[in-house]
Amino acid sequence: MRLSKNPGGFEGPAAWDTPGTRAALFRWAARLLGKTTGWIAVWLAWLYGVVFALFSGTAAAVAGLPLVVIAYLALAPVHRVFKLWRMRRILKVYPWRQQPEGVRAVPGRFGRTDAVFLLPNPDRPEQTESPDEHGGMFRVWDRVARRGFNDELWYAGDPRFACVVAKPGPKTLSYVAQATAYDMRTSPRRKGISPEARRRARAIGARVAE
Repeated sequence: MRLSKNPGGFEGPAAWDTPGTRAALFRWAARLLGKTTGWIAVWLAWLYGVVFALFSGTAAAVAGLPLVVIAYLALAPVHRVFKLWRMRRILKVYPWRQQPEGVRAVPGRFGRTDAVFLLPNPDRPEQTESPDEHGGMFRVWDRVARRGFNDELWYAGDPRFACVVAKPGPKTLSYVAQATAYDMRTSPRRKGISPEARRRARAIGARVAE
């Protein structure tokens, strides 16, 4: 399978029609569901232990503290389920593209390593944009970058709004976006957007100023 390395324009078949894309998105959703289900099972098992401790007179209050942590671990990935629909829309509107050195590992807060994406502006390929991968401690590409990812990054989307990024294959899908694309508390992007870029951005539900 050959993908375009030309950062300008949006030519090429939609990523959704590229062999392997639908299976990759299904695996992403299945892993997310599996993690959430697993943590819920752990939470229920711990809750049973707390109730048992309560009736046996042991320190149920102390035993109950981990319930809060486990509940966070179970519920924190749930918001990513809402990204599934956005990812599917992006993959149906944009083609896969390849970008050499599309992700870099940089020092972050508290001694951690953060992944920074450097993707070309489709209307001005000499400029780069850096959409963010949200998710706090669950950001997959922070770990990928920390391990020294050297392959060309695959991405589908417009980095001025939102993209799906992946290892070649595609594998290890994730969703990255600019805050201005969907956050109503910010001003939508206005300048330097071609009519075709506006059309595609609106097709994925992103906010674009008139």
